[in-house]
Amino acid sequence: MVTRIERLLALCERVFWAIANICLLLMLAGNMLQIARRAIFDKGIPLVFPWTVFLFVWMCFFGWFVVYRHASDITVDFLIDRLGEGARRVTRYFVNLLVIALMIVLLWHGPQVLSQQVGDVIELVELERWVQTLPLFVSSALIMVHAAMDIWLASQGIPPRRSHAPTHF
Repeated sequence: MVTRIERLLALCERVFWAIANICLLLMLAGNMLQIARRAIFDKGIPLVFPWTVFLFVWMCFFGWFVVYRHASDITVDFLIDRLGEGARRVTRYFVNLLVIALMIVLLWHGPQVLSQQVGDVIELVELERWVQTLPLFVSSALIMVHAAMDIWLASQGIPPRRSHAPTHF
């Protein structure tokens, strides 16, 4: 069961990474086109700005799970590492429980937030606002599952995932 959950999380990570990158590419392409059109014809494209905002929000919401899963978020490991193995173990449980609690709060309010956004159409994008918000709650649910899995892994003595981020600049 743990292996299946891990495979599902890994699949979601790859899909969300792809979606976030597609959003970034579309934003870049749209804004490059906007700049070129303004330079050549002195006329902008009205849809570029609202779609850029929409895609930026999607990129952040989809990317949130990817960043968390890669352990690329901001941590204070330098302090925890100096406190020793016991502190690392306690901190691992504490942080995961805190993350789960925060995701529960966020997901608890999800249905209410989404229902309030039904019928609220984003100007010029012509999509209902809940479409923009939904990835936030999907990422939150996946982060909660990831944190729960890490608690289980910790209880089995399996070390935490390490960051895929570069260790130097």
